Amino acid sequence: MRYVALFLLIMVVDGLTDSATAHPVSVPLPTTAPYLLPDAPTFELTITQFRQQFSQQFPSTPLQEFRALKSGPVQKVVTIAATKISETLYASTALEIGTGKIKSIQITWLPVPGNQAMPSRQQAMNYIIDMIQFFSPQLTLKQSHEHLEQLLTVGKGKAYTLSNEGAVRYILSDKGEGGMTFAAEPVKLVLNDIK
Repeated sequence: MRYVALFLLIMVVDGLTDSATAHPVSVPLPTTAPYLLPDAPTFELTITQFRQQFSQQFPSTPLQEFRALKSGPVQKVVTIAATKISETLYASTALEIGTGKIKSIQITWLPVPGNQAMPSRQQAMNYIIDMIQFFSPQLTLKQSHEHLEQLLTVGKGKAYTLSNEGAVRYILSDKGEGGMTFAAEPVKLVLNDIK
């Protein structure tokens, strides 16, 4: 499946900071995706709970049932599952083995040539904005849209961009005509020592 390649790309480029910042940044690629590490945090939701809550909260951007995929050596660390939204849009996730809790969830858009490109990309943007709204409910719809626009602006011409919003990390890899992947992941918040 074509979207698996983009999913694996985001696995390599995600989660690179422990500090919370709402300003998108681009940083060097890590050697290992943080959610593949043994102590990686999870959202307190299984993929089934997330899908049901997300689809109920955002009926115009529903998610169908996720199905597990064979993912080679990664399947010893996480379970990879995906669902098809449309011919050009997919959602995928990395789940903690045993609990099924989400370590990372992605929306991947594969561009189409011709007059369907803009509506297809807009559908992807709608899912991404709704995902930001879901994981950062303190943001208004307008702020969620602005957050995505910041990620797109800062990430232009770069491999990917990330930002933290509270305890959630957002990663965007926008390849323009080559497609786009957006991910949401939990982060460990680290308290600074007070001296």
